[in-house]
Amino acid sequence: MPELPEVETVRHGLQPVLEGARIMRVELRRADLRFPFQPDFVARLRGQRIVGLGRRAKFLMADLGSGDVLMMHLGMSGSFRIGAAPVGAFHHPCNVERVNDHVVLRLEGGKIITYNDPRRFGFMKVVARTVLDDEPLLKAMPSMLPRWRRPAPVRPAASRRRCLISTS
Repeated sequence: MPELPEVETVRHGLQPVLEGARIMRVELRRADLRFPFQPDFVARLRGQRIVGLGRRAKFLMADLGSGDVLMMHLGMSGSFRIGAAPVGAFHHPCNVERVNDHVVLRLEGGKIITYNDPRRFGFMKVVARTVLDDEPLLKAMPSMLPRWRRPAPVRPAASRRRCLISTS
């Protein structure tokens, strides 16, 4: 499973392509990843503009113009590829479609975002922003960063320790 820095790196790579882009078409090449896709998954994404791409714990969160959020988790082996529609008569693809390309987002302007996951342990889910905090998967993996920025929760535990804390 990717660590937070790796998820943040993926976010930084996707952000310039996804933010402000409109999803024109969604291709699901299988019915599930770790969990089955929602019955209305494609319908809730098609035609939506991505207004922001963030991260919460190890989840990538794409804010949609509709008020929904596309939650994405890489699982153990998931990755995204950024491509573009073929240009001109002399374009020859360097490889055929990969067997583990499970979700393809075709964006306005010809950009293509492909989610590849050999182990199928990642997932995607569309959730209304108004109920995002009630999402069971987010409760299982809360973002620790805001809590650890405040020293108060650490003090009681640290005050019971009888050893030196390294500062290097």
